Amino acid sequence: MKSLHKKKGLAQILGLMLSFSAGVGAEQVTMQTVVIGHPGNVADPLTLLGDVGYAFKMGKFDVTDEQYAAFLNAVAQSDPHGLFNPKMATDPMVSGIARSGKSGHYSYSVTPPAGPIQIAAATTGKRPVSYVSWFDSARFANWMANGQPIGRQGIRTTENGAYNLKDPRTRRGFAVPRNTINPNTGAAPIYSLPTENEWYKAAYYNPTLNNGVGGYTLYATNSNTSPLNTPGSGPNLANVYAQGLFAVTKQSGLNAQANYLTSVGSYTKSQGPFGTFDMNGSVWEFIAPTTGGSPLVTLRGGGWTSYFTYLQSSYRLIGSASGSAFNGGFRLASGANSLSGLNYELVKIGHPLNKKDKTGYGAVNKVFWMGKYEVTIAQYCSFLNAIAKTDTYGVYDPAMTSVLNSAGVQRSGSSGSYTYSPLNNAGDSAQRPITFVNWFDIARFANWMSNGQPVGLQSASTTEDGAYTLKGATPGYTTVRNALNPNTGAEPTFFIPTEDEWYKAAYYGPSLHMGAGGYYLYATRSNHAPGNQIGDKPNMVNFIDDYSGTYFYSLTPTPRIEPDQNYLTDVGAYSGSPSYFGTFDQTGMLYQWNDLDGTLGPTRSLRGGFYFAGGGAAQSVTSNLASPTREANDTTFRLSGPN
Repeated sequence: MKSLHKKKGLAQILGLMLSFSAGVGAEQVTMQTVVIGHPGNVADPLTLLGDVGYAFKMGKFDVTDEQYAAFLNAVAQSDPHGLFNPKMATDPMVSGIARSGKSGHYSYSVTPPAGPIQIAAATTGKRPVSYVSWFDSARFANWMANGQPIGRQGIRTTENGAYNLKDPRTRRGFAVPRNTINPNTGAAPIYSLPTENEWYKAAYYNPTLNNGVGGYTLYATNSNTSPLNTPGSGPNLANVYAQGLFAVTKQSGLNAQANYLTSVGSYTKSQGPFGTFDMNGSVWEFIAPTTGGSPLVTLRGGGWTSYFTYLQSSYRLIGSASGSAFNGGFRLASGANSLSGLNYELVKIGHPLNKKDKTGYGAVNKVFWMGKYEVTIAQYCSFLNAIAKTDTYGVYDPAMTSVLNSAGVQRSGSSGSYTYSPLNNAGDSAQRPITFVNWFDIARFANWMSNGQPVGLQSASTTEDGAYTLKGATPGYTTVRNALNPNTGAEPTFFIPTEDEWYKAAYYGPSLHMGAGGYYLYATRSNHAPGNQIGDKPNMVNFIDDYSGTYFYSLTPTPRIEPDQNYLTDVGAYSGSPSYFGTFDQTGMLYQWNDLDGTLGPTRSLRGGFYFAGGGAAQSVTSNLASPTREANDTTFRLSGPN
């Protein structure tokens, strides 16, 4: 290995001192996280690190090329802070993002692995981003904390949020500590870079060690033995330099034309004790300072160039906050001091300028995004725990607990200290859709999502403004969606779909009529009445089968409604029955709110049918008007987002 040092230098190849110096509509980034529980754990006696007095969430994976490209497309049509490093496109060993156009009109796309040596695990867009500095990482964290706004790099997009990058110290290249309060939301930042203690605990702490007392492993693969490096499903593996060979090439020398990065999570059985992946190897990861400010920052975990000793819990790397390298990346922490962070998956609804259906609905002249699933009980509990310790505007309905046909939320405590959790109602209810929500409840949920999932009282910065200006409204007329979220200065990132948007996502098929486009009768890509068997068979939904002559529900072999029976299935349980665009359960299960044409009014629309109704209620020709204050066990919602 000494000859390799001479060619590229120990700093570049092994990461001892890495060379850390130096508009367009964006896709929504879904950040998968894992809960890092067991608060109040003791520090590792070896390093005195790892003690964290609160539960928090950690990114399950490193931030990927496709996530970073979405960020660039949102904020870097002009790129005054150099968030795009040209080496992201030109270094074949790690390249994954290309830029096109000129300043003011830049656009970004992910690129496949370059070079002659490839492995199946290296997938376009799924590899960790590299050639990022601490400041790039902090700006990404700000953007996530601000609700993924679209616009120029300013204080409401990238320059403040989790980190105040207008702080005078940053002009000297100093990294700064995390903000206690995100000034754009008025609440604690929902995303940030992890502190060293947070990162260390997620990587090395195992609460089951020492007969349940807890303890630390030497490696982030939940092992005290140095990992090997063959990509695959074996335990204790990582993308590192092991036994004299690089993981991808299985060669001892560096091939400048090979891509050395594996997709995040490729080592499928080598996760850490809490379920994180690649905290050893692949790319070094930036740590957030906790006090003061410094031009130097800590990195941890090792990269694809690293010996086993650099992966160990006792090793840290110090580098320039302004620098970047081919083996440096980052992951985010989510919701420090709270468990409010949630992931809400959207799917792209393309084919703009489509014609309306014979019903008059479905024409949408732009690309937009739609919730893949209905909002779940677990997701709504996260919302409640974030903003309803005191439930000023009644976003919790006691029927969410008491009506057993759809119940799923357990509220504990008293006003000022309420907590909420999914209850066991004929099984874990966490992944079933929420019910007993009215239009104002879901507008508040959309505001909270658009504001970055802040924690605090129900106020303008949490639930009362954002996508919709509510200011305490609960009865009467609805309000119109804001063109700009006043808390972020950008278009709201989540909102209630219009009826045309909901209808198109459910029923439109662009390949129908020899490619001219058309509409299905059901949101299962079918004109034939669905069945109701749970599983991966096509054209199946959760409703009473009134076509086969059986009149059975999906969950009970009887046509009778039983007051103690839960009739809800997990979202996506009918896995073989998506719409053309990949949404699930827009036919059957529960009626879903939409926003009609978006103008204010005394009614709103419900579509899609529900478990007690038959096929007619679920057809595209059927819609219902209801008061926006209506709450019932047959109704839920999903959100949409802009292009």
